[in-house]
Amino acid sequence: MNPQGEPATVLVASSSDLASRTLGNAMIESQGFESTGVRLEGEPVYQRGSLLLAFFKQRIVEPPDLDSYFNPQAYIFLSRHYAESGIASLTAHTTGNFSAESKFGGNGKELGKCDPTLLKNYLIALAKRKGKIANYEITLEATHHGPTSLARPTLFVELGSSEKYWGDKGAANVIAEALVESLTERRLWDKVAIGLGGNHYPGKFTKLEIEGEFALSFIAPKHSLPDVDEKMFGQMLQKTNAPVRYVLLDWKGLGTEKAKVLGFASQFGLEAIRV
Repeated sequence: MNPQGEPATVLVASSSDLASRTLGNAMIESQGFESTGVRLEGEPVYQRGSLLLAFFKQRIVEPPDLDSYFNPQAYIFLSRHYAESGIASLTAHTTGNFSAESKFGGNGKELGKCDPTLLKNYLIALAKRKGKIANYEITLEATHHGPTSLARPTLFVELGSSEKYWGDKGAANVIAEALVESLTERRLWDKVAIGLGGNHYPGKFTKLEIEGEFALSFIAPKHSLPDVDEKMFGQMLQKTNAPVRYVLLDWKGLGTEKAKVLGFASQFGLEAIRV
């Protein structure tokens, strides 16, 4: 399926998820993905250059064993986003469970692998198109849910935050355009950081991601910090596929965990930057 043996990025979509289907179809209809004639567990696989698009039937957070079918540079999951607020939002995040709970896929106390350039380049490309999606908020989400055990970096790209928006073809086309641009241009970033503190939608980190020089990998919000022990902190560094030199601290959003996280930053030799 992959020309000249180029390493692929695999976009994955769930045919049982309205937003995921909408995003997958936007890739086919607006970005030139064509059928390979190959099927993954009965569902079609499409291709554009070194980008593959594979559908599956399971819940988006519980995919089949993708590693048994692919050996890509990364997996990007096209997903719905749900929030009780119902606010129109385009979100993106890395995967993992800081706590022992794993209600939405993956293993407890395990992070997925991460390529911080994927997240940053996508959000920058999306922000460039803000005029086309004026009614949508563009935001990072803190790291949460599975899958956590794939062999390659994993990113979730989401359309939401309610059923009202999951079938929005216009927004899906903008997401598809931004995502393909970010993957084909593949800009690299030197300053890689983890983010600690703040809420689930970390406004300070989102602004830095889009406008600043840091590429963020994992983000542990305030409510997850009690679960971030030495082992978990180390995992945030080990599962990022580039050297992490910085930790960005939402200082007012660290609560009672300031001393602990500063201690970890020092222990692991990271430069701590308050934002």
